[in-house]
Amino acid sequence: MSKTKTLFYFGYGSNMSTQYLIKRRKIIPVESEVACLKDYELIMNMGGPNFLEPSFANIRPSKGSTVEGVIHKINDNDLQKIVNTEGEDYQLVKLSVYKDGKRETAYTLIYITEETKDIPPSKRYLKILINAAKENNLSKPYIENLEKRPSVYYPFLSEIFSIRVYLWVWLRT
Repeated sequence: MSKTKTLFYFGYGSNMSTQYLIKRRKIIPVESEVACLKDYELIMNMGGPNFLEPSFANIRPSKGSTVEGVIHKINDNDLQKIVNTEGEDYQLVKLSVYKDGKRETAYTLIYITEETKDIPPSKRYLKILINAAKENNLSKPYIENLEKRPSVYYPFLSEIFSIRVYLWVWLRT
């Protein structure tokens, strides 16, 4: 039997949430801590499937900006599970993040796209990010910035579609 090794994975979107990883992806991190990625910015430029879920979180280089997120200590099999369920349009990258002022090497996923505009996400998805940020005690200014982001919501249609998205994610894990 091959031995798995542990590594760090930096989550900046829904994967910030430890509960999301446990409940939806069936991944139990050894530990999860707040971390910062310097000289990158959070952007909603990963196109969603339709107008009800128009975009999802991504990161891109941006001198002087910082993305707050969560660094999860997981095994290499769990990292592969994340990569497989996110899809082939992501690039797995290794970069430096900072937790408690100390530099750590972590893997993360960056969506490959030509889109440069920030597209408002669904209210449902943005709520996942805000709740994950609060769950992990990200900085108050970062949470406030997430709360100020515009989002889209269509009564009834958004509710129906959120069930479909839940099932789609559940089936991929």
